Amino acid sequence: MMPFIAAAHVFWLLWTVWMCATGTFPLLWLQAAWMLAYTVFWVAACDLRRWGAIGYILLTVLNTSIFLGVKNIYTRDIYTSNLFILDALFSFYLVFFYRRITRKAA
Repeated sequence: MMPFIAAAHVFWLLWTVWMCATGTFPLLWLQAAWMLAYTVFWVAACDLRRWGAIGYILLTVLNTSIFLGVKNIYTRDIYTSNLFILDALFSFYLVFFYRRITRKAA
């Protein structure tokens, strides 16, 4: 399942870069940078790198904090996150997956 999720991350990264290249708003590239970080961390987690899983989970926590905490005067969201729910589900999957690996090693 993890390689399919990695392929989805790569596809979403390419789609985000394509959307940023066709757009005129320069802050859209921040979304591409976020997606690049998610992709790098997930691919590292697929390679069973501990730093990849921890980085993905911490990036998800940071993204969730920004998404839920940043509001403007009219209480509308300033920051949008397309993969907000999916990133949280993938993080829970990583936590469960790495707990199973540590149990087998013991």
